[in-house]
Amino acid sequence: VKHYKEFIKLVPTLSDLISGFEKFPLAMDNFIHALSSASNDARSDDTGSLMREGLVYMLKTPETDQFNPPLLKQHGKIARGWNHPQTARLLCPMRMLDIFDNDPLSFMNKVKEGQIKITAAKLPLFLYDESMLDPTRKSQGCLRGYYLKRVFRHIFTGPSSAISANTHKGTKAPKGRIHGMISPLPRAIAYAAVQAYFQLSSATQWTQQIESLDLVLFYDRVVDMFEGNTNKQWVDETLNHWKL
Repeated sequence: VKHYKEFIKLVPTLSDLISGFEKFPLAMDNFIHALSSASNDARSDDTGSLMREGLVYMLKTPETDQFNPPLLKQHGKIARGWNHPQTARLLCPMRMLDIFDNDPLSFMNKVKEGQIKITAAKLPLFLYDESMLDPTRKSQGCLRGYYLKRVFRHIFTGPSSAISANTHKGTKAPKGRIHGMISPLPRAIAYAAVQAYFQLSSATQWTQQIESLDLVLFYDRVVDMFEGNTNKQWVDETLNHWKL
């Protein structure tokens, strides 16, 4: 019901449209199928675009930073995730970062062997502004990570604005503007977080389950940080930080 109400805010005429299907259940089934197909196509377009252009977003300072060992597009996604120290560090749970940094290879191997379980409950480093980290306060700096913001801008304000927020080139209107997004919405940020996680991972095809992490639960976890959070000051400050 909550998701439906949010959808109605974006498409006010949807309620009347659905009411018209009461006498034609088959038409309703076709409509749902069309919605599902459209959402899958949109997600696939975003995933493909990030695959082509988004590797550099993972580097904090793209002008000077490099992947070591080298990580190139032609290597494919299999070389990412827990197979590369830089992507692994971004995927590492924030509260386990000290353990990772002490011995990255050992940590990576333990994840791949199943000795360390990475779940949606363990928020990854890429969600955070590392300069604000406080191991005793998991919300400090959360949802302010440079990579998360670049993926969001790539999707909603255009690839040319991904690294520099004030830059937008091209004649095609960004998705955010097309959908009337004045400022980032919690669910749009959560969607960008899911796309970011997939891009960092070694998964070669879109899948809900990446190792022991469920992307749907991860999406819900990020949404809940906004919609289920009793700390309204943190929510307001975070959303203000995200203003376009």
